Amino acid sequence: RPRASGGDEDDATTTEGRGSSSAGIHDKLKENVLFGLTAAFYASIDGELNKGQRNTAFHSVKTILGGIDASRKDAVERNLLAEKDRREKEQQQEKAKAKEKERIRQQKAKDKQTNGNTTDTTGASGHKMGSLLSTANADDDSDDEVVILDGPPSPPPGGRKDRPLPAPKPKQEADDGNGARLNGNAAAAPAPPARPRHRQVHSVAPHPQAMTVLPDTQKPRYSASIHPRPKAKATFDASCDPQRGTLIDEVTLDDVRARLATWDPYWSVVHEFSASTLVVQGSCSPNALEWGSRTGPVSAYQELGKRVGDLATAAKYDIKTAGAVTAHVDPSDVGVRAKLNAGPNGVMKWGKSASPTPSRYGTGDRRCILRMLPLYATDAQRKKHRKKRADTHLWPIGSFVQYNNHAVSIVQRKQQSHDFDEWKGMCHALDVTNLVSDPYSSNLPNRIDIVARNDTPYAIHLAVCDFVGPDALYDRLMARNGPQSIPQYAYDEALKVALDYVKDQMVVLDSDDEDGDDDPDHEGSSQQFSLLCPLSMSAMETPVRGKGCRHIACFDLRNWLHNNVTVGGTRWRCAHCEDFLAPSDLLVDGMFCRFLEQTKGQISSARDKVQLNPDGTWTLMDANKLRYQGNKRGSGELGDSNGNALKRSKIEPGASSPVYGGGGAQEIIEIDSD
Repeated sequence: RPRASGGDEDDATTTEGRGSSSAGIHDKLKENVLFGLTAAFYASIDGELNKGQRNTAFHSVKTILGGIDASRKDAVERNLLAEKDRREKEQQQEKAKAKEKERIRQQKAKDKQTNGNTTDTTGASGHKMGSLLSTANADDDSDDEVVILDGPPSPPPGGRKDRPLPAPKPKQEADDGNGARLNGNAAAAPAPPARPRHRQVHSVAPHPQAMTVLPDTQKPRYSASIHPRPKAKATFDASCDPQRGTLIDEVTLDDVRARLATWDPYWSVVHEFSASTLVVQGSCSPNALEWGSRTGPVSAYQELGKRVGDLATAAKYDIKTAGAVTAHVDPSDVGVRAKLNAGPNGVMKWGKSASPTPSRYGTGDRRCILRMLPLYATDAQRKKHRKKRADTHLWPIGSFVQYNNHAVSIVQRKQQSHDFDEWKGMCHALDVTNLVSDPYSSNLPNRIDIVARNDTPYAIHLAVCDFVGPDALYDRLMARNGPQSIPQYAYDEALKVALDYVKDQMVVLDSDDEDGDDDPDHEGSSQQFSLLCPLSMSAMETPVRGKGCRHIACFDLRNWLHNNVTVGGTRWRCAHCEDFLAPSDLLVDGMFCRFLEQTKGQISSARDKVQLNPDGTWTLMDANKLRYQGNKRGSGELGDSNGNALKRSKIEPGASSPVYGGGGAQEIIEIDSD
């Protein structure tokens, strides 16, 4: 009689698995003894055997089959009993866990009641801080503006084809046993504790400051607006008030720095003029804090000249925000002075060298750059801005810039004549190196005034920066374990993502097609990818794509960086889906790297596609077939897109044409489609 259970192996599986395994064993046993049973059956009916021998063979068949059925029934009963025991054991464990949780809850409640009258230093400090914040917020009757800066993008809507491709997993670093992470052979030093950054939340006494704004009447206007503006006087609050002031707190300042470093990586900041460390009366801390600059609302506006043109329409576009920064360094600060004077490419020529175009800058050129970024009060405004453009430098609407009471021409958005509320165009950062003659002299104010015609506050960032060329930025992005390094997909990981993408892209048009599955040319689940960069139409060197892109196709990193040096409508867009991408949003695709490595020298404009099959194999496809390929010039016979022959015939002058009638010589091309 065979064994009814699977022994230790059956005990390691689930009950359902054990039942099916036992049944399979006995079914296999029946199949194996079928030949013996058949022989015994034929022996029981063999006429050459006597009756006793035939009865013995018949009883043998009956006994074997009965034993197999009894063994199978016994195994099923034992499996049912084991399943019952398992469920009872799980119920007992759940009851024990619930009882333990109830005991812990009662113990915590008892401890809380026992320690209710004791003094907890940490709790008292937290309660005191909460009381102070509550009192401060209660004393402030104004609605303080909360500046929201460039948060993480919202996840895409659900759905198989809408979700972004997964990002590569970060590499695990070794542990030295003492909590320090090992990077290669050296342990990374623990980072020092960060100094708490201040966030200004209290309203303070205003600090009014008046600004005389030069007239903007000549054409083209410095503000790129249609309506002229006479000389005016604007008053703004130069305090650190979070709603009205032109100083931004340290948290907002750091966010502005991060946005510029992410979306304008071609400039590396050396020294900031627009950031200052000072003690501000009425701030949330009496210590010396770091503050940034921004434009604030104009509290008083007075025109000092006669307004011309449509008075009612021009009044709608009066100056609404204003701000100012100063390019000045304390002469006693020798360290900063030495740092600003000597750049990688030599000594800075303050007030002498003209500002070149962005394409003329060289890596290491040290310049003084003025940039601005919008600060939005609501998350909806921020999302609306990010859908239209990358988070790069942007001048406020109708910006008028003056340096030491001299108007400065800038490249900014222009007011449209068909719709005065619409402003279109590109914004270029302002290089003021040739304007600032001596930042170390106390005799020159070196003050830059900015006024605008919209209500949105803008952060002002004036700094001495080193230019990082596209090739130098490429080296930084591809450096191993560098601060700007972008992640890389390994080949296996990238291949798995690509196969999932191919599976998602497969569409079956006719599932009842009898020849569909057997046709070797049926490529419904295969996908073709081009190895040419869509920007240069040449073979890619470093294939990259965005982490949030919903496609596998890549573009070349170096070409992309060279294209984004100059300001344009396609700046920082994906070369395929046109989503906005910062360099930190990219990843290197290891699968495309393998394709390019193994097909090196074979890629051309006529042969650039790779076909990826569902089993993970890939092939470089043959040269692209053109419609006119295979036809000889001057043969008098052409071919259409369907392969049909085209015959030419000529009608002599004066002959009658069924279409055009008589006249000059006509040429008729007939399609011979058989």
